[in-house]
Amino acid sequence: MSERRDEKESDLEKKLSYKADFAWPKYTEEQKRAARVLAQDYLIFLKETRTERERVAFAERLAQGKGFRQVELGESAAPLKAGEKVYYVNRGKNIALFVVGDAPMTSGHRFIGAHGDFPRLDLKIDPLYEKDGFALFKTHYYGGIKKYQYATVPLVLAGVVAKKDGDLVKIDVGSEPDDPVFVIPDLLVHLAHKVQGERKAFDTIKAEEMNAVVGALQIGDEKAKNRFKLNVLSILNEKYGITEDDFHSAELSLVPAITPRYIGLDKSMVGAAGQDDGASTFLALRAILDLAPGAATGTTGTTGTGIFDKEETGSNGPTGAQSSWMQSVVADMVSRTGVEASLTNVHLAFRAMKMISADVTAALDPSFGSVHDPQTAAMAGKGVVVEKYSGSGGKRGTNDATAEYVGFIRRVFSEANVPFQFGTLGQVDAGGGGTIAMFFAQNFNCDVVDCGVPVLNMHSPYEVTHIADLYSGYLAYKAFLSA
Repeated sequence: MSERRDEKESDLEKKLSYKADFAWPKYTEEQKRAARVLAQDYLIFLKETRTERERVAFAERLAQGKGFRQVELGESAAPLKAGEKVYYVNRGKNIALFVVGDAPMTSGHRFIGAHGDFPRLDLKIDPLYEKDGFALFKTHYYGGIKKYQYATVPLVLAGVVAKKDGDLVKIDVGSEPDDPVFVIPDLLVHLAHKVQGERKAFDTIKAEEMNAVVGALQIGDEKAKNRFKLNVLSILNEKYGITEDDFHSAELSLVPAITPRYIGLDKSMVGAAGQDDGASTFLALRAILDLAPGAATGTTGTTGTGIFDKEETGSNGPTGAQSSWMQSVVADMVSRTGVEASLTNVHLAFRAMKMISADVTAALDPSFGSVHDPQTAAMAGKGVVVEKYSGSGGKRGTNDATAEYVGFIRRVFSEANVPFQFGTLGQVDAGGGGTIAMFFAQNFNCDVVDCGVPVLNMHSPYEVTHIADLYSGYLAYKAFLSA
């Protein structure tokens, strides 16, 4: 009797299960080779782009190589023809690329939005000081991190300095093999018991203790004060022509200097910083650049991909997803594709837009499964994850896509044979996180759902993604744009 019941329950589980099989066996040999090539290109992307500015510049270079041309808001809105490729840039931190279709924007179009920023350490507004034989940088962490994970890790100094004369100086120290790097020291284990032993994990290193060592040699002038600090300023002035006052108008970050590499004997995973949301940024960009000629013509309408800033700190500011920049871009596209850019028509264009918020989610951690719901946990290697809602307990801070729209996404991915799974970030009251989806949904009244690859070690200096999931994400985004 029990054996029959077990058989029936097993059959029922198979019928009810919505979990995809692991993605790699589903791929043809040609697709497996393509996945390897994609992963190799992704490693290059991660190595070359350590800030949102660099990711936008990377996207612009690739777009130009694929025949996209830049257009400006406010210029004479010359009509765009089906098949034309254009892009907009905002303050060097946003980019939106479009392949124009036959139908007007008010009749329907598709858009994928990712974010180019990722958790890191920013320099404070007046960062440089000296103490106990060291020159140091004071930092302010950007986004949600476990602060202790960034101690003793080699760091690259990257960003820009805006001088008073208007020159913008790019700073890059630590990315080349022979470059020096920076480090936040941690207390040695022999002396840590009383100071750190009773602290909770999130305070093992406190924010004001995250001071990076910049130098330890003095300038030659024995009469000078702050000789360690002056030596660092002298080096920066010689190499970049900047002074201490220039820190006040700078965007400088310390990001992990660990080289992106494959993980595992089978090279099944990619390890690197910034994969939240570098994975989605790269895959969405490749998807629109690789659209077949004519894919955005006929009844399919215009397709677009965008990179946004400040997601990790709330999507605020003129370059975040809550900015009105995207509304201006869509208004301009409405006008250029044959419809008057009235307020009503712009609203109708957003209402007709189908969107994917391309953002990663948490992969089921084999060592910490207790914070996940095994029924809805995203598993590495099973394909890209569709996340109907994000947010935290009580669905706070979420978009919660409509059933109809999730059904549409299911149909698009299934018809394109994309390996995909449904998932949530974790157990209901274990924590949570948000994406740009809620801002597009509430501000622009468009259909949007989160969709991205699962990530291990999220927000750490060394995040991990599966190459089968990366390829699945590429297939999903491409299928969505060319549905």
